[in-house]
Parts: sequence; C-alpha cells; structure tokens
Amino acid sequence: MATTQASINATMKTFLANLTEPVVSICYIADDAGNPTQIDYDDLVQSANGTDPFAVPADADPDTSQDLKNLIAARFMMGFRAQLGLPPGIPPAQMPDLVCLGADTSVVGFNLLCAEFTVVDLDPGSGYTKPSWMNQCQPAGAPWIFSSKVDLRLSTTDSSAYSTLPPDVRQEIGNLGGQAFSVQQLLFDLDNAALESLPTISGVAPGTKLYSVLQQEFLGAYFSALAKEGAPVLGCTITHGSPPAATLTLSDLNLEVSPFLGSNGQPVAQPTQDQQNLATLNYLCAADGNTLPPAVAFGWNWIDPSEEADYDGVVAINRTSLAGYFRNQLQYSAAANSFLAWVRVWLSGFLDATTNFSWRLTADQTPTVTTPPTGPVILTFHYDSDAEDAAGLDDDMGKLELKPSYDLTVSVSGSTITIVQHLVVYLYVRVMQTSGDGNVVDRTITDTYALSVGEHGELATTLASTTSDNSQNPSTNGFLNFFTDLNRIIDDVSGWVRNFTATNLTDIPASLVQNYVFPGGATFAFKSVAFSDNQDLVSHITYSDPS
Repeated sequence: MATTQASINATMKTFLANLTEPVVSICYIADDAGNPTQIDYDDLVQSANGTDPFAVPADADPDTSQDLKNLIAARFMMGFRAQLGLPPGIPPAQMPDLVCLGADTSVVGFNLLCAEFTVVDLDPGSGYTKPSWMNQCQPAGAPWIFSSKVDLRLSTTDSSAYSTLPPDVRQEIGNLGGQAFSVQQLLFDLDNAALESLPTISGVAPGTKLYSVLQQEFLGAYFSALAKEGAPVLGCTITHGSPPAATLTLSDLNLEVSPFLGSNGQPVAQPTQDQQNLATLNYLCAADGNTLPPAVAFGWNWIDPSEEADYDGVVAINRTSLAGYFRNQLQYSAAANSFLAWVRVWLSGFLDATTNFSWRLTADQTPTVTTPPTGPVILTFHYDSDAEDAAGLDDDMGKLELKPSYDLTVSVSGSTITIVQHLVVYLYVRVMQTSGDGNVVDRTITDTYALSVGEHGELATTLASTTSDNSQNPSTNGFLNFFTDLNRIIDDVSGWVRNFTATNLTDIPASLVQNYVFPGGATFAFKSVAFSDNQDLVSHITYSDPS
C-alpha cells in the first residue's frame, strides 16, 4: 500500500482540523534539593490553594500577585499545556507539512503541530535576584514546530527503536486491524516518542528563556520519559474498529519510504516540491500467517505526475497471494473433478467363456497444485490416473483401460481473470481382437471475468462462459461388432462415464471472484483495478473521509 506525501499531508490536516484531542497539562515543582519533579496538574492546583498556573496573566507581579505567592508556596517551577491539532491563524495552503519523505527509506520527517501551546515559568528569586514570571502562548500565525526523525522499522529483529518496546506497545504501533492504514494510526505511530529522535524547535528564538524551558523540560525531561514508555507525545489515541472485511488477514507489517525516482531509476537528488509530493510512504504487508522478507527499495514511482490529481496511491496484491486465494476457493471444485479410475476384466463360464467388464471412477482426489512464478498463468490444478485390466491367455479375451485427466488453470491479464477447466476421459475396450478407443469425455469450460472494483475494495465482475465438447464415440463398424458385441460394451462404459462426470464439471460461479475484498476498505476508496505486467493485482486508491 503506497500513499503519496501530498495525500498524507492533505488528509492528516483534514483530520487534525476536526480533531478533539486531550489537552495535556504538565507541571513541575522543586524537590528538597531544588530539582524539578513532575506533579499531577490537579494535585498542584490543590496544593496551590486553587491557583491554576496557566490562568495567571503574563504581566502578573510576583511581589503583589496572590496567585504567584500561592504557586511559590507550592514550590512550583514550570509547566506547559499543549493540544495536538492545527495551529490557528494560518491559511490552509500555507500550513506546514506534518510528514516529509526523504531519501532515507527507513526514516520519515515528522513535524508536530499544536492547536495551542502555553509555557509558564516561575523563578522565586533569591537574596540577589527578583522573582520573575513568564506565561507565553504560541502566537496565531506563527506556530512552534517540533521537528523529528521517526524510525519506520517496525521489526524486532533489528536495532530499531521499535524492537526495544514492550509487546503491548509494539502491538499498538504495528496495528494489524481494520484501521492499520488510517491517518489516525499513522499519527499515533509518528507522534510516538519511542520512535522519534529528539525534536528540534523552530518558531522560537534560540537563547530566549522560552526556548530554554521548552528544550530542557518539554523536550528534555518530558520527552525522554515518554520515550522510555513508548507513549505518544501529546496523548494521541487510536480507535480499534471492527475486524476488517478484507479477504487477506494481515499478519505482519512494516513501513518504508520510496523517494521520487528520475528517469535513471535513482532518487532525484534535489527534487522539486511537485516531485517531493509524489514520494510515497509504503506499507509492506504479509498476510495469513506469513512473515515479511527484508525490505528492499522499489525501482519505480508508484504514482506518476499525470496521476497525482486523481489518486492518492496504489495498493498492489502480489500474484502469489492472489494465487493462494484462488487455490483455497477452487480446491473443492478441482477435487470434485479429479477421478481415480478402477477397472476389472474377468472370464465367467467354462466351455463357453464370457468376458466381463467392470469399472468405477472415484471423485474427490487430491490434484497437484502449481503456482508458476512468472507468466500470465498464476495457478494450475492437475490430476490424472490410469487403470487397466485384461483376461484370457496372454490377455487375448478382452481388455479395458480407463484414463481420466483434469486440468484447471487460472490466468490473468489486463482487467480479466480467466479460469479454464478441461476434463478428458480416455476409454479403450477390446473383446478378443476387436477394439475401440477414444476420448469419451473431452469437455472444456472457460469462464472469463471482466473486473471492476467497488468503492470499499470489493471486486465486481462480468462473467462470460463458453463450453466446448470434443467427446468421441469410439464404436467399431457393424460387421466386427456382430461377432463381439463391442459397441454395447463401449456404450455402457462411455454412457456411464459421461453421466457421472457431467454433474461435477460446472461453471465456476462469479461469487468466487466477487467475494475478494482488498485490504484498507476502512481507509481508502478504490478507483480502478487491473493486473500489472508481472500479474500483481493493482488498484488506485484515494483516502476516504479521515473522520
């Protein structure tokens, strides 16, 4: 699942514009040695006789303000109050990006933006200095931006920050449920202190008291404490919805960046903003109990410049995964047409010996399954058996051979899936020296599905079916048959075989294809569907309403 930088930022800004995240209030008091110690906000207000440090005006005088005297008595030192969201006073077109995808495939740049941010700092003074008070808010139109690098490697087998986290935290970050691809989940992952480098601050002048407090307390004591716990910086939460309706159940997930590539197949060294917007964040997924191979760079751009206005990204299902789906869906039909043959030929009577024939086909055998690694055929089933028996001295009185063969192939091209079934039953009958043989059953059913895709990722199909019948009647000429009655035996065997196999060989229903649902239906709307040159199933996607 690949989504462009432009689409991620547009969708995340839309999400944040309507987001009501909790207001985080962090306060510090001095311990007996004068070192800052975090205290619960409500406990501080209670110990300060009801004074809220964030409500004390910026111009309050420590010498005369009872509120500041209450805070000094409670040993208050500093605090900050922040709420995740879009900063006020900035037109949408000028809003900074939250996500920046660079040339490093395992790292993404993240800019933490806040709807509000207030810093308060109280210096009680000493015998040589006067008390001082600071209450400063993020100004409208000039946001404070905290920029960090986020480690995308969601693996426990490498040296990533993710590998050091407790299992329950890793499970929250590497969510495999219905919201795995949502901007809520992405924001939770990027805003997680355990995965981020220590942020840098822009919008605040270095060397100022405000900068010092933010760097020492917000980024120092507070951020470092959260990094140990794997907690989100400003309380961003995710909601686990109902299980996804997708056909594939995710069992492993990792993230990777694909920078925009030039015509030489290499990342553009100094991409324009338009090219930068086409870089993609890629969700690498394994399904149904499989694990991911090591991540490697992709040698193409997932979205071309001509597609940017219409699509936010692409979802691609590997041909092997698709073949696995069809294997599970078709195995019962294939087994029903896989016949084990059995025949018996024997003599009865003594002076006037009669040649007797008996035969049987047993369905529900186990065919051989092949998933070719290349080419338009992605899946094949094959089964055949051969039974023969004879009677008499040197088999001169009669012989019977029955040889069924069944093939089912699934091939894909463009926006079509073609399933071909071919059932052949070869019959050979000989009575004394007179014989007849041929394919008493030779039927082919071709089901062709023209694909489209619904908004929520469900495949829709138009089914066209054709049947060809090249079955033969291997009867012999009337003169020879007069002496052997061979035609009656052939008719008995071939008639039974045709009637028996006819109930098993049927069209593959359209529902088999229509039951397939792409992952990500809770997050994306699906726009088109087709097979790539390497037979992967690909659909363009756009973000749905992020709320």
